[in-house]
Amino acid sequence: MEKKNEKSHPVDFLLSEDATPSVWCPGCGIGTVVNTFVETLEKVNADLDRVCVSSGVGCTGKVADYLKLNCCNEAHGNAIKCAVKFKLQKPETNVVVFMNDADFIASGADDFIEAGKKGVELLVIYINNFIYVISENKTFTTTPFTRILVDKDSELLELPFNIPHLAKLCGAQYVARWTPLHVRRLMYSITDALKKPGFSVIEVISPCLIYYATEDKIGETIDRMRFYHDNSVIKHGEPTENLDIRHQDKIIMGRFVDI
Repeated sequence: MEKKNEKSHPVDFLLSEDATPSVWCPGCGIGTVVNTFVETLEKVNADLDRVCVSSGVGCTGKVADYLKLNCCNEAHGNAIKCAVKFKLQKPETNVVVFMNDADFIASGADDFIEAGKKGVELLVIYINNFIYVISENKTFTTTPFTRILVDKDSELLELPFNIPHLAKLCGAQYVARWTPLHVRRLMYSITDALKKPGFSVIEVISPCLIYYATEDKIGETIDRMRFYHDNSVIKHGEPTENLDIRHQDKIIMGRFVDI
């Protein structure tokens, strides 16, 4: 691993100059999360030769391209499958998966569920910007994240959002949820999760700047971030079954499982 020099930014030596600037929109939470992850590695003095990052499709699929780490990129939405394979080959490595809604839909979440049940030592950083909302007119038959509710008059599409509860049910040893505004708390969670021997999941709820997150059409970048700030509340230890965003006045953040 190339060492940093005195004139560089503290984390520049971990970023691929050929791939920057990134494709992410100014104000996108993905860049904030990746920066927090890189700074965490620097802060805990991680052995960078023993860190691997896996990413899949969509906006988070570019994460692996920007980092000077052991990386694997799966173009068909099986970022976890790729990560599990790497972990089996090099069990001493800390393997981190960056994924989004598209990765879940493409794989039917099967890889996520299987890795959790088997207790594979992975850290999944799931950046949730609810992009699958734009596919409301389609049914993905292989995924539990989209189902049709049929009544006499119409078909209603229900979109589950409770990622932390699914992670717990799958056997995750560590589960947390933050927004890009909670960078210090996110750093603490990444630090804790990297030390865990089993399956860990950190959900980061981040507004997309291209698609509206709700029908209310939250405004410009700063307005959307302000919305997340004003409508979030920290409740450590909250039962994961209470974290369904569809039934909340506030988005509950915190550390929910720490075994």
